[in-house]
Amino acid sequence: MAAAAVARARYQGLAAARRWTHDPVRPREKFSLSVGDRLGELTVIGHLACGRMSELYQVWSNRHWCALTGKVLLPGHAKDGVPPVAFRREAEVLEKLRHPNIVRLFGAKEEEGRPYILMEYLAGPSLFDVLEGLPKRRLHTPDAIRAIMHVGAAIHYLHRCGYLYRDLKPGNIHLREGVPVLLDFDVVREIEPIRRPADRLGTAPYMAPEQVLKEPLTPATDVYGLGALLYELLTGKWPNEEPVAEDEEEWNDWEDDEDDEPRARVVERTGVGDREPTTRELEQRYPQIKHPPFPPRAHLPGMPRDLETVILRALQPDPGERYQTVSGMLAALAPMLKGRHRMWPENAPVERRADTESR
Repeated sequence: MAAAAVARARYQGLAAARRWTHDPVRPREKFSLSVGDRLGELTVIGHLACGRMSELYQVWSNRHWCALTGKVLLPGHAKDGVPPVAFRREAEVLEKLRHPNIVRLFGAKEEEGRPYILMEYLAGPSLFDVLEGLPKRRLHTPDAIRAIMHVGAAIHYLHRCGYLYRDLKPGNIHLREGVPVLLDFDVVREIEPIRRPADRLGTAPYMAPEQVLKEPLTPATDVYGLGALLYELLTGKWPNEEPVAEDEEEWNDWEDDEDDEPRARVVERTGVGDREPTTRELEQRYPQIKHPPFPPRAHLPGMPRDLETVILRALQPDPGERYQTVSGMLAALAPMLKGRHRMWPENAPVERRADTESR
């Protein structure tokens, strides 16, 4: 009788591959609610972050009997008692989505004149937090690709539901037991390939040129954001950051280098200003509309050329030259995950759908 096969634990990605600690930082912002305050059936048990029009709290829900994240609208942002469109849209979109790589919605309500959105509480750090704690702000190559596969799956699902995300960046991706989860859906918009957007919302280094110029947006816009995210996860830099001498050092994909202290990075989120910026101002703030990205191998010489090819195609200034679907980009990346880094069993059949073609 043949011996029973012993299942081997597969490589588990970020949680198993990196050694980091996530120490909570005492919030410096002034929150409108204190720990212990009540908001209907919710009790504030922690402060998470302050945004431009809302605050994030860790709350205890008596209804769900668990800790959740409460996104509460700041006082003064509701006009005639009606929350802003972006706030309402986030709840409406999340209510339609069910995906393991998208934050789960638990409901939306208003208490004491404060509208709020209730979502699952993600105790893990964001990808931004992880990068800040790593040497040279770089993930191991397999970790970076696996993270993009998870985030890309969420974006692909969002596109199939008829929406564009528009704000891909490390801070909008948190880890649930090492698995990336997408959150912050307040700038999501319906896919309307012909209509020009009225706003310029997003985060400057990750925005596609057509997004900056308020031209019609397509799924290729999020492909650009995904390419910019992968570029940063691998190199620690934004696509239009000029290489410096220290970037020429090789990065070992399998060993930690704890000699270098991480440097702080602050990203300003862009929105609609009081006046339309001039062309020169746009080019200064968004160099991607005039200059192509630096090849990632200029920052990381040891990067495989086929991986660089995928990234540069995703970051083409002309949206027609990019992958036309997120799944096309993921199909190009999938063969690079081999051995213990595979995301599926070696002999598992993988169907190539028509919408994964790299058109």
